[in-house]
Amino acid sequence: MIMIKDCKFLYFFYFFLLFLSVFFTITSSYLNKILIDVLQAQENIGGIGSTIHDISALGNDANILTVFFVNIFGGIEFLSSNLWMFAILIVGFALIAGINIVIRLIMRSYFMNKMSKNLQLLLFSHIERLPYSKIKGMKNGDIIQTCTRDEDILRRFAGPDLTLIAYTFFIVLLSFVFLAITNYMIALISICILPFMFIYSFFIIKEVRRRYRKTDDSEGNMTDKIEENLASIRLVKAFNNETYEINDFEHYIEDFREKYLHWRKLSAFFFASSDIFVFSQIALTTIFGFVLCFDGYISVGTLFVSFTFVNLMVWPVRDVATVLSNLARAKASLDRIYLILDEPLEDTESGLTPPIHGNIKFENVSFFFCDSNQAAIDNVSFEVKEGQTVAIMGKTGSGKSTLAYLLTRLYDYTSGHIYVDGVELKDIKKSYLRKNVSIVLQDPFLFSKSIKDNIKIARQNADEKEIFLATSISQIHSNILQFPNGYNTPVGEKGTTLSGGQKQRVAIARTLLSHAPVFIFDDSLSALDTETDYNIRKALKEKADRSTTFIITHRIATAKDADLILVLENGKISEMGKHEELIKKEGLYKRIYEIQTKMG
Repeated sequence: MIMIKDCKFLYFFYFFLLFLSVFFTITSSYLNKILIDVLQAQENIGGIGSTIHDISALGNDANILTVFFVNIFGGIEFLSSNLWMFAILIVGFALIAGINIVIRLIMRSYFMNKMSKNLQLLLFSHIERLPYSKIKGMKNGDIIQTCTRDEDILRRFAGPDLTLIAYTFFIVLLSFVFLAITNYMIALISICILPFMFIYSFFIIKEVRRRYRKTDDSEGNMTDKIEENLASIRLVKAFNNETYEINDFEHYIEDFREKYLHWRKLSAFFFASSDIFVFSQIALTTIFGFVLCFDGYISVGTLFVSFTFVNLMVWPVRDVATVLSNLARAKASLDRIYLILDEPLEDTESGLTPPIHGNIKFENVSFFFCDSNQAAIDNVSFEVKEGQTVAIMGKTGSGKSTLAYLLTRLYDYTSGHIYVDGVELKDIKKSYLRKNVSIVLQDPFLFSKSIKDNIKIARQNADEKEIFLATSISQIHSNILQFPNGYNTPVGEKGTTLSGGQKQRVAIARTLLSHAPVFIFDDSLSALDTETDYNIRKALKEKADRSTTFIITHRIATAKDADLILVLENGKISEMGKHEELIKKEGLYKRIYEIQTKMG
């Protein structure tokens, strides 16, 4: 119901108009039967144009429907004397049905746009609020596929396809009721094959749905491959790997092609084979109707209306059988949508909001990824005072970034305690925590906006003076002024118009603008030269509102001035202390120091 939340009345009123359209169509056809019966009665009593004084002259087919319509349109004497009224009534009902169709088409365009907006907004909002660990485990191609193609399939099913189902239900119901009142035998014959069509459809559609799901998954893999290649295009070109990637992508296309044809062949067979039931129903009704008419059980008018009504019923029923194939697609798409919507949202708003100054304590903290039995962080303990700088070093995969993510609660630690100014980290409201613990990632992301807009993401109400101060500290202010449009220079998708070092410095400025009491630099100084690295760290120390700073780095030059250095190995702290202490001990830090000293 979320799809029609702000257009429910319009949506249901649309189906009411659809019912009226069907009613007018059925009534117009039934008036043709009455006209034929009147002409036949006139022929029997004295020729065309004769006045009929009693409705019983219409014979056995003068049922309650005929009596009802004859009476509301002036009576049998009036209608038999003014046959032109039938033309006006038939054309009038057809005109009303036509106007109704135009109104419904306009309404459908409106509420389908509304449905698309509602569902896409729901999906995007849900994805934005999912925990980081959940989003990380999803394929980008699958997410894009769900938010675009699957959403479109579901919207079309809720619009045109559901309209056809409702139309078929109304047309079959009213046609059968009118026929049953007119002659129960012809009514039963007109639908006798339809149950067999539905039974046949039920079994075929199950297989169609299974094949479509495989096709949909294959297309998701293909979309994911395209997205992955676009994201890594520089790497592909750097290694001259275009031919390999093209050949590899061909396998995805072939897999999709094979599954698509496998699905469409059965779908096409189902569509074509259902015509057997359609023509069989028409033929059976027509033959049976001729026999009944020849034997005098029904009139020519009833024969005519039975042939008309059976055509009105069977073709929509055949199309609904096709829609049932689309139902398989909609069901598969709905399943993919609910794979996202069923994921519980991250709770960012419950918890405490204590004053945060930057005193942080890790106490026997361990963390396991959900798919691993080995601890990524293993029994880590240390303490940092407000305003101190902590350098974290270690080999690749030793848990440095994971440690930083625990502080922002992108991951929640499995055991132990982390205290921020004496308050358990898990008790602090996530949105509040992330405003006070600001992180600069190793590979910073910039949006397709101007430099100023990217920096102001941290604080939308920041003035130019504050922005200039942040960019000066991050050593990017003078570079920005050299651009033709200065701070209004667009950075392009993912910041492609800037160098790696420039992107990192813009990201650092964005973080500094937040005035958070805790900063984390996740190897975000790696693309900077030694002098720029030193100047940024010096400016951070000279800030009036000095924050507690964590710097993840591989450089001894960056780490040596820190108040505390942590060396991680396999998720454990193997060494801890200041530079002067660590270079005197045998360990990883000393080995790195000696290697970098020789290289320097």
